[in-house]
This record gives sequence, structure tokens and C-alpha cells, in this order.
Amino acid sequence: MISLTEARDLIAKKIPALPPVVTSLAGANHRVLRQNLAAPEDIPAFDRSAMDGYAIGAEDDAKQFQIVGEIQPGAVPKWKIRRGECARIFTGSPVPAGASLVLMQEDVRVAGNLMVPLKRSRESYIRERGEDARKGDILLRTGTRLGPGELALLASLGITRFKTTPAVRVVHFATGNELVAPGAKPRPGQIRDCNSTLVAALVERFGGQLIKQERVKDDFKLLVKKAGALKKSFDVLLLSGGASVGDYDFGRHLLVKLGFKLHFTAINLRPGKPLVFATRGKQAAFILPGNPVSHLVTLHVAVRLAFERLLGTGTCWPLARIKLSEPLDLPPGKRETFWPARVEVQQGGLVARALRWQSSGDVTGLPGVNALLQLPAGTAGPGAGGDVSVLMLEVP
Repeated sequence: MISLTEARDLIAKKIPALPPVVTSLAGANHRVLRQNLAAPEDIPAFDRSAMDGYAIGAEDDAKQFQIVGEIQPGAVPKWKIRRGECARIFTGSPVPAGASLVLMQEDVRVAGNLMVPLKRSRESYIRERGEDARKGDILLRTGTRLGPGELALLASLGITRFKTTPAVRVVHFATGNELVAPGAKPRPGQIRDCNSTLVAALVERFGGQLIKQERVKDDFKLLVKKAGALKKSFDVLLLSGGASVGDYDFGRHLLVKLGFKLHFTAINLRPGKPLVFATRGKQAAFILPGNPVSHLVTLHVAVRLAFERLLGTGTCWPLARIKLSEPLDLPPGKRETFWPARVEVQQGGLVARALRWQSSGDVTGLPGVNALLQLPAGTAGPGAGGDVSVLMLEVP
């Protein structure tokens, strides 16, 4: 049995990034950028007005100005502003030659074709060419996850095709003779399969694409046939159940039969001790302990790292010290513990509350989970008001 830190080190070392593909702007939301992108031009590309008003020369101290023209957004002024002259200008319009100051329209008085300044600000109210970025400046770096803000920037620059990581292709088998579909009525001895729903939701959140998901009975030959037929059509193989050492826990033998190399078969973790990690070439495989809370924890503390490596992002391990709102009555354990929790904003600060957890199969305490309390081996649960290390799963 190895530590979680050692397990994460192995995952990081054994999994390379997927080859990049060229992606269009329209299909790039949530994708991971795999090249540096520079500004192809100055931003802004020309001096433009930041206000509706009148453009004049900054040194022109005339008492009144003749309005010699109007400049709308998108228009290109053909004239030059001279002393005693001004131009009506609108937000975003190009500033004409000879002008270096915009007087806001509320700070002037207009009579016919004359403009009289009522007051002048020290601000020029001109967005100068290149003040945001110069041509060649790196604006987005490889490893950036593209969201609305990043895509809006690329659209403004006219960058519509670039390299990203494709979605991680995932195959998931939920194993067990006792499993039935969520919509089915279980017979005596059967249970509804909730792990498949949990896996599907987290695979999507991690940046994966579930290309196959199936419930399979505890039949070694059948699993070998189904998994073997997939060959190289996936990047990550996830097996729910079969990670332990019982008579029907043959997950390790399955991976070996399929040509995977086992890297670890247990970690010093609660819950999630019998987690298995293996690779076959550039493909990764995990056997997840069968209980749903173990699924939740191991997917976040171990499997998520595999997705980050495949996608080419930086490692996301957001630990924070947060106060507990209620005591956690937990005696010291032999294994590092990650306890499901809820972090909320209260009175301008963050507080954490341990959720109900009676066993690794107890899903009644999972609604609202957005964090895991990290308790080192040999550490008892802290009291109310005490600080605890918290792994954030979502922003509260």
C-alpha cells in the first residue's frame, strides 16, 4: 500500500498529454489550448474615443470650437483637426488626426456649429493604439482552459483556428451481478446502479467524453471480450468494482489479460483504499472501489489528475485552510481521510461543514458536496471553529 502522494506522482509520470488537434472557435468551449497565442495586431488597433463627446487638440485653449464634422463608429475620418476646430465623436470611433483629447458631451454647450467647453478633465478619454497589448504579445498560453472570456478575446483578434486537446475518450464498465438500472425496481439482493451516473457527471466535468458505459455482470470472460473489442478507441478505462481481493474481484486479472501494466493496487486512503491504476501504452485504466463515496473521493483525488495530464493542463489541487462550523467527531485513523463536506459563504467568510457519512456506500450525505476535508493519518476530527485542510471540488 502506497500513500496518496506517491500514487499521484505515479499517475503524473505515467500519463502523457494527448496529441493536439486543430479546433475552430465555435467548437472550442471548455477545450484546453495547446499553443501560445499572440496578438496579431495592436489592441486597440487605432486610437479610439472612450466617450461620446467632441475631439479637440489637447493643447488648444480656444474659448469655442467650430464643429467641422461627425465621426461615427466604423467611419474613417479624412480630415485633420486644426486649432479652434473639433469633431463630434462617439464611443469607439477613430480619433481624427490633430485631436488628442475628447471632451464629454455633458461637459460642453453646443450652439449651432459651435461647441463651448464648460470644463476640462485631466483624462483624455482616448483609448490609445496598443494600450491593451502590442502586436506579438502572448495573450493566452498553452494549458489554458478556454471559457467565455478567452473565446471572446480570440474572436476580437480574428483567431478562429488553433490547437487544443481533444476531449478525453472514456469507457466505463460498472461490474456486479447485483446492479440494475436506476429506473428498475430491484429484486431482493439487487441495488440500483448510482455509480454510472456519478462517473458520467464527473467525466463530463473533468473534460472527458464518455464513448461507452455499460453494466456488466461478474463474468471475467465477458468483460475480457467487451473490453478487448474496444482496443485503442479510448484513452481512459474505468471499472467500477472488482478492485478488492474477493472471489469475484477480478479487475486486476482483467487488466493484465488486456495487456495493461499495474502500477499500484492499493493506497493508504479512506475511503478508496483498493484503488488500482494501470497503463497500456498511452492508455490509462483505473479500478474504482465499488462504493459510491469511494468513487467520489478517488475520482477527485486520483483520476482527475489523469485527465489533467491527458489534457495538458496544470495540476488542480486547491487546498485551503477553512474553519469548521460544526465539530467532526472522528477518532484518529490509520489512513489519510477525505471526508465529504460543504463549504459555504457566511458573514463574508468561508466555513466548512462535514456532511453525513456512515459508510462508503452511504449516498444520503452526498447532496451539496463541494469539498473534501483532508485529515492526515493519525489525526482526529477537529472541533467547531477549528481550521481544517479542505480540498475544494467546486467554487461555493
